[in-house]
Amino acid sequence: MFLENYSFEDALYMTVQSVSTVGFNEVQPFTGYGKYFTSFLILLSFGTFAYGASVIVQMVFDGSLSSYFKYFRVQKKIDQLKDHVIICGFGRNGVQAAKKLTAHKQPFVVVEVNEEKIKASGYNLEDLLYVIGDASFNEVLEKAGVKRAKALISALHQDAENLFVVVTAKQQNPSLKIVSRVNLQSSKSKLLAAGASSTVMPNEVGGTHMADNIMSPDVVEFIDYLSVGGSSETNIEEIWVNDIMGTNAQNIGDLDIRRSTGCNVIGYKTSEGQYVINPGAEFKLTPNSKLFVLGTTEQIKKLQSIFQIEEN
Repeated sequence: MFLENYSFEDALYMTVQSVSTVGFNEVQPFTGYGKYFTSFLILLSFGTFAYGASVIVQMVFDGSLSSYFKYFRVQKKIDQLKDHVIICGFGRNGVQAAKKLTAHKQPFVVVEVNEEKIKASGYNLEDLLYVIGDASFNEVLEKAGVKRAKALISALHQDAENLFVVVTAKQQNPSLKIVSRVNLQSSKSKLLAAGASSTVMPNEVGGTHMADNIMSPDVVEFIDYLSVGGSSETNIEEIWVNDIMGTNAQNIGDLDIRRSTGCNVIGYKTSEGQYVINPGAEFKLTPNSKLFVLGTTEQIKKLQSIFQIEEN
């Protein structure tokens, strides 16, 4: 337009011809400057085209292109999630947490900085929703949908790493329930102060479990058999009393759970956080408390159906 006084339409037409290396014809005869400019544009366009083509071919053969589209599809699914759980770190503890959530049919997203760990986990990568990156970074947790999530599990190896994750996640979603792994007893109070709802010390839990296997092996075997959350035929489930207060029940006996569903009420948690083991039929129900019931999968489903309780 500047060199040959072309209109915008004609200049665009000539540029497309040159960039595509078609070179059909000139709209009008060139002056000297127009020829130099067109020659330079053709050489530059040819080099750019050749480089772009080589990059695309390389991406096809090394799998980068398919990986890009895979990440795009996964991210699209993550963006549609709500009330999901985020697992930060996919080592042994993270994998175990994922298996339990899968048994609950609870949607979750894995955040792991090392993609090789995810590949070595044994999970079908086509079904697993995951984000590659450092969970202590805001943008990484945003990709995992932290603002729409209901809970986060931080299962990283170092306490300092878990602390950073807890602080970052709590800043983005103050109502988020966070369970964090902890290795040192001294780190527990720091994680709780940073915003963790609770902490788990794997070494302590593992050691206690091994000692219990020696002192009371049959009791441990029985407790292990009672799966918490739907992965075996016998389960322990928690029920918010608020969800069943509409039945006008005043005490546990009024609910008639044993006769109507076959489940047994084995525990009660008061609104103050106190636990009552094996409460009697006359035990009074209060708002913001929980019932713990024991039953088979079918009995639990029947209980949820009768009292119209949504599955966790």
